[in-house]
Amino acid sequence: MGVSDVSDDSDVVRLYVDALAIFGTAVQDVAEHEWDLPTPCTEWNVRELVAHVVLGEAHLPLVLEGGTATTDTDFSVDLLGPTPITTWRGTALKAIEAARTPGIVEREYHLDLGDVTGQQLLSYRITDNVVHAWDLRVGIGRPSPIADEHAQFLLDFWLPVALDLGQSDFFATPTDPASDSLSDRLLALLGRTPPPS
Repeated sequence: MGVSDVSDDSDVVRLYVDALAIFGTAVQDVAEHEWDLPTPCTEWNVRELVAHVVLGEAHLPLVLEGGTATTDTDFSVDLLGPTPITTWRGTALKAIEAARTPGIVEREYHLDLGDVTGQQLLSYRITDNVVHAWDLRVGIGRPSPIADEHAQFLLDFWLPVALDLGQSDFFATPTDPASDSLSDRLLALLGRTPPPS
């Protein structure tokens, strides 16, 4: 698992809150007829991708309270209910409240893949929100690059384990970046190729 240097504990919490907003904005931009479109995550359409991220946020408070979350990808889109943006908002608010609990960044928590620090856990959630927001926007045909601050943070986090990423169950094999931009370098590291301009 990667380790990222941040100037203080509040940085990773702030970046996490920002990442949630980025994903929420992408969800809000999905038109009614776009929920069944495919995404760069070939196993998920738009609705399934949103359900995956919402489920991850729902797990976060449980883990921070001492529970163990699963990384099982078996889930139902029914968890989104009739209005996905409303479900996302409620889940995100609870996750933000939990993430802002003093001292959570330094503590250790339990995942089914092993123990992680709060900083690592929030970094995983930043990855999910920021990268899947990009996937979502590509899926609905309105791609936009990942902001430099998040891209740099995630490059610092994942580059130390770059050789292992292609063997994981979570990312495709790294590709050649489309450009030297931070966004394209991160996307390539995580096995994604930006659509043609």
